[in-house]
Amino acid sequence: MRKAFLGLATFAALFVFAATCAAAEGDAAKEIKGSAGCSMCCFKAEGGCSAAVKVGDTTYALKASEKADEATQKLIKSFAGAKKTVDVVIKGVIKEKTIIADSVTASKG
Repeated sequence: MRKAFLGLATFAALFVFAATCAAAEGDAAKEIKGSAGCSMCCFKAEGGCSAAVKVGDTTYALKASEKADEATQKLIKSFAGAKKTVDVVIKGVIKEKTIIADSVTASKG
């Protein structure tokens, strides 16, 4: 019985360690600089008008996170259909071809 308990305790400790490492690695918000605008009108992407941001040579869809305040959500929505890009600083995470933004602010230069 003692061996079974030690085996279970070891398994549980390893599971918690692995889960903690995975969460820390993938979900940390970081600062991302790019040009935001309409995916179709500014970046010639297919699929209709939606908010997007170009970082280097890559264009990402831009979505508000659950943490985003009302001003950030409104700004992101304003990029859909925009004819010009705006340089922005985003605090968020990149998940595949989408940036999930906690905040978006216009870049000051």
